Amino acid sequence: MVGHRRKLASNVGEDRSVFGDVQITGSRLVLRAFRPAEIEAEWQAMVTADPMSIGVRPEEASFKARLLRSGRMLDGWLDLAIDLGGVPIGRIQTFVPRGRALPPGTFDVGIDLREAARGRGYGREALALFTNWLFEHAGAEVVEAPTDPANVAMRTVFDRVGWQQAGPLHELGREWVVYRITRPQWQAAAAR
Repeated sequence: MVGHRRKLASNVGEDRSVFGDVQITGSRLVLRAFRPAEIEAEWQAMVTADPMSIGVRPEEASFKARLLRSGRMLDGWLDLAIDLGGVPIGRIQTFVPRGRALPPGTFDVGIDLREAARGRGYGREALALFTNWLFEHAGAEVVEAPTDPANVAMRTVFDRVGWQQAGPLHELGREWVVYRITRPQWQAAAAR
Protein backbone atom coordinates (compact mmCIF):
# COMPACT_ATOMS: atom_id res chain seq x y z
CA MET A 1 0.00 0.00 0.00
CA VAL A 2 1.23 3.44 -0.84
CA GLY A 3 0.02 6.72 0.64
CA HIS A 4 1.89 9.96 0.08
CA ARG A 5 1.70 12.94 2.42
CA ARG A 6 1.71 16.37 0.84
CA LYS A 7 2.45 18.14 4.14
CA LEU A 8 2.74 17.13 7.75
CA ALA A 9 0.29 18.15 10.43
CA SER A 10 0.70 17.95 14.17
CA ASN A 11 -2.68 16.23 14.56
CA VAL A 12 -3.83 14.42 11.45
CA GLY A 13 -7.21 13.64 12.99
CA GLU A 14 -7.99 17.36 13.16
CA ASP A 15 -6.45 18.46 9.84
CA ARG A 16 -8.17 16.40 7.18
CA SER A 17 -6.59 18.25 4.26
CA VAL A 18 -3.22 16.61 4.84
CA PHE A 19 -2.96 14.02 2.08
CA GLY A 20 -2.50 14.35 -1.65
CA ASP A 21 -1.80 11.90 -4.43
CA VAL A 22 -3.25 8.92 -2.57
CA GLN A 23 -2.86 5.58 -4.27
CA ILE A 24 -3.44 2.29 -2.46
CA THR A 25 -2.38 -0.96 -4.08
CA GLY A 26 -3.78 -4.38 -3.22
CA SER A 27 -3.44 -7.85 -4.68
CA ARG A 28 -6.00 -7.23 -7.45
CA LEU A 29 -7.08 -3.63 -7.11
CA VAL A 30 -5.60 -0.16 -7.08
CA LEU A 31 -7.47 2.65 -5.37
CA ARG A 32 -6.39 5.78 -7.23
CA ALA A 33 -7.43 9.22 -8.46
CA PHE A 34 -9.90 9.38 -11.32
CA ARG A 35 -8.53 10.37 -14.70
CA PRO A 36 -10.40 13.30 -16.30
CA ALA A 37 -11.63 11.05 -19.13
CA GLU A 38 -13.31 8.73 -16.56
CA ILE A 39 -15.40 11.36 -14.78
CA GLU A 40 -18.38 11.43 -17.16
CA ALA A 41 -18.76 7.64 -16.92
CA GLU A 42 -18.65 7.90 -13.13
CA TRP A 43 -21.38 10.55 -13.22
CA GLN A 44 -23.52 8.29 -15.41
CA ALA A 45 -23.00 5.46 -12.90
CA MET A 46 -24.23 7.83 -10.16
CA VAL A 47 -27.30 8.82 -12.21
CA THR A 48 -28.28 5.18 -12.74
CA ALA A 49 -27.30 3.96 -9.24
CA ASP A 50 -29.79 1.97 -7.23
CA PRO A 51 -31.51 4.48 -4.90
CA MET A 52 -30.93 1.99 -2.08
CA SER A 53 -27.18 2.69 -2.29
CA ILE A 54 -27.18 6.51 -2.21
CA GLY A 55 -28.73 8.98 0.19
CA VAL A 56 -29.19 11.88 -2.20
CA ARG A 57 -27.86 12.21 -5.70
CA PRO A 58 -25.35 15.08 -5.70
CA GLU A 59 -25.51 18.04 -8.03
CA GLU A 60 -23.68 17.16 -11.26
CA ALA A 61 -21.18 20.05 -11.36
CA SER A 62 -20.11 19.62 -7.72
CA PHE A 63 -19.78 15.84 -8.13
CA LYS A 64 -17.59 16.23 -11.22
CA ALA A 65 -15.51 18.93 -9.53
CA ARG A 66 -14.97 16.61 -6.56
CA LEU A 67 -13.77 13.83 -8.86
CA LEU A 68 -11.42 16.24 -10.65
CA ARG A 69 -9.60 16.66 -7.32
CA SER A 70 -9.85 12.95 -6.48
CA GLY A 71 -6.81 11.34 -4.94
CA ARG A 72 -6.46 14.21 -2.46
CA MET A 73 -8.10 14.41 0.92
CA LEU A 74 -9.66 17.83 1.40
CA ASP A 75 -11.77 18.76 4.43
CA GLY A 76 -12.63 15.12 5.15
CA TRP A 77 -13.44 14.24 1.52
CA LEU A 78 -11.36 11.74 -0.46
CA ASP A 79 -12.63 10.11 -3.67
CA LEU A 80 -10.79 7.21 -5.30
CA ALA A 81 -11.49 5.02 -8.31
CA ILE A 82 -11.52 1.29 -7.67
CA ASP A 83 -9.28 0.15 -10.52
CA LEU A 84 -9.07 -3.41 -11.84
CA GLY A 85 -6.47 -3.86 -14.55
CA GLY A 86 -6.47 -0.17 -15.51
CA VAL A 87 -10.27 0.16 -15.67
CA PRO A 88 -12.44 1.75 -12.96
CA ILE A 89 -15.05 -0.67 -11.65
CA GLY A 90 -16.39 1.64 -8.96
CA ARG A 91 -15.63 4.33 -6.44
CA ILE A 92 -14.75 4.53 -2.75
CA GLN A 93 -14.74 7.70 -0.70
CA THR A 94 -14.68 9.39 2.64
CA PHE A 95 -17.33 12.06 3.05
CA VAL A 96 -18.70 14.51 5.54
CA PRO A 97 -22.44 13.96 6.12
CA ARG A 98 -24.75 16.94 5.70
CA GLY A 99 -25.76 18.47 9.00
CA ARG A 100 -23.87 15.98 11.16
CA ALA A 101 -20.42 16.85 12.47
CA LEU A 102 -17.96 13.99 12.79
CA PRO A 103 -15.70 13.76 15.84
CA PRO A 104 -11.96 14.17 15.17
CA GLY A 105 -10.50 10.94 13.83
CA THR A 106 -13.85 9.67 12.51
CA PHE A 107 -14.29 8.98 8.81
CA ASP A 108 -17.53 8.11 7.03
CA VAL A 109 -17.03 5.87 4.00
CA GLY A 110 -19.09 5.23 0.89
CA ILE A 111 -18.48 2.63 -1.81
CA ASP A 112 -20.14 1.81 -5.10
CA LEU A 113 -19.25 -0.98 -7.54
CA ARG A 114 -20.51 -1.39 -11.09
CA GLU A 115 -23.08 -4.16 -11.22
CA ALA A 116 -20.84 -6.39 -13.39
CA ALA A 117 -18.10 -6.22 -10.72
CA ARG A 118 -20.27 -7.27 -7.79
CA GLY A 119 -20.11 -10.66 -6.11
CA ARG A 120 -16.40 -11.21 -6.86
CA GLY A 121 -14.84 -9.92 -3.65
CA TYR A 122 -13.78 -6.57 -5.10
CA GLY A 123 -15.91 -4.59 -2.65
CA ARG A 124 -14.42 -6.50 0.26
CA GLU A 125 -10.86 -5.95 -0.99
CA ALA A 126 -11.43 -2.24 -1.69
CA LEU A 127 -13.02 -1.66 1.73
CA ALA A 128 -10.22 -3.54 3.52
CA LEU A 129 -7.51 -1.59 1.65
CA PHE A 130 -9.21 1.74 2.32
CA THR A 131 -9.90 0.94 5.99
CA ASN A 132 -6.27 -0.03 6.55
CA TRP A 133 -5.03 3.14 4.84
CA LEU A 134 -7.31 5.35 6.94
CA PHE A 135 -5.98 3.81 10.17
CA GLU A 136 -2.33 3.62 9.07
CA HIS A 137 -1.98 6.97 7.29
CA ALA A 138 -4.90 9.29 8.02
CA GLY A 139 -5.05 9.04 11.82
CA ALA A 140 -8.44 7.34 11.91
CA GLU A 141 -9.83 6.34 15.28
CA VAL A 142 -13.21 5.23 13.88
CA VAL A 143 -14.24 4.33 10.34
CA GLU A 144 -17.97 3.98 9.75
CA ALA A 145 -20.51 3.75 6.97
CA PRO A 146 -24.28 3.86 6.73
CA THR A 147 -26.09 1.42 4.48
CA ASP A 148 -29.68 0.61 3.67
CA PRO A 149 -30.97 -2.16 5.97
CA ALA A 150 -32.04 -4.13 2.87
CA ASN A 151 -28.57 -3.97 1.30
CA VAL A 152 -27.56 -7.50 2.28
CA ALA A 153 -24.55 -7.57 -0.04
CA MET A 154 -22.99 -4.48 1.56
CA ARG A 155 -23.79 -5.66 5.05
CA THR A 156 -22.01 -8.93 4.23
CA VAL A 157 -18.95 -6.99 3.01
CA PHE A 158 -18.83 -5.05 6.29
CA ASP A 159 -19.07 -8.29 8.28
CA ARG A 160 -16.30 -9.97 6.27
CA VAL A 161 -13.95 -6.99 6.69
CA GLY A 162 -14.48 -7.08 10.47
CA TRP A 163 -16.76 -4.08 10.89
CA GLN A 164 -19.60 -4.33 13.40
CA GLN A 165 -23.16 -3.10 13.31
CA ALA A 166 -23.34 0.03 15.47
CA GLY A 167 -27.04 0.79 15.28
CA PRO A 168 -29.62 2.70 13.30
CA LEU A 169 -29.38 6.22 11.93
CA HIS A 170 -32.21 8.39 10.64
CA GLU A 171 -30.80 10.75 8.03
CA LEU A 172 -31.91 12.20 4.69
CA GLY A 173 -35.45 11.09 5.41
CA ARG A 174 -34.47 7.42 5.62
CA GLU A 175 -33.43 4.77 8.08
CA TRP A 176 -29.90 3.46 7.71
CA VAL A 177 -27.85 0.82 9.51
CA VAL A 178 -24.43 2.07 10.57
CA TYR A 179 -21.42 -0.23 10.53
CA ARG A 180 -18.11 0.76 12.07
CA ILE A 181 -14.69 -0.36 13.13
CA THR A 182 -12.58 1.32 15.80
CA ARG A 183 -8.80 1.53 15.99
CA PRO A 184 -8.62 -1.11 18.80
CA GLN A 185 -10.86 -3.48 16.80
CA TRP A 186 -8.75 -2.95 13.67
CA GLN A 187 -5.50 -3.50 15.63
CA ALA A 188 -6.87 -6.70 17.20
CA ALA A 189 -7.92 -8.02 13.79
CA ALA A 190 -4.53 -7.14 12.28
CA ALA A 191 -2.76 -8.99 15.10
CA ARG A 192 -4.66 -12.24 14.37
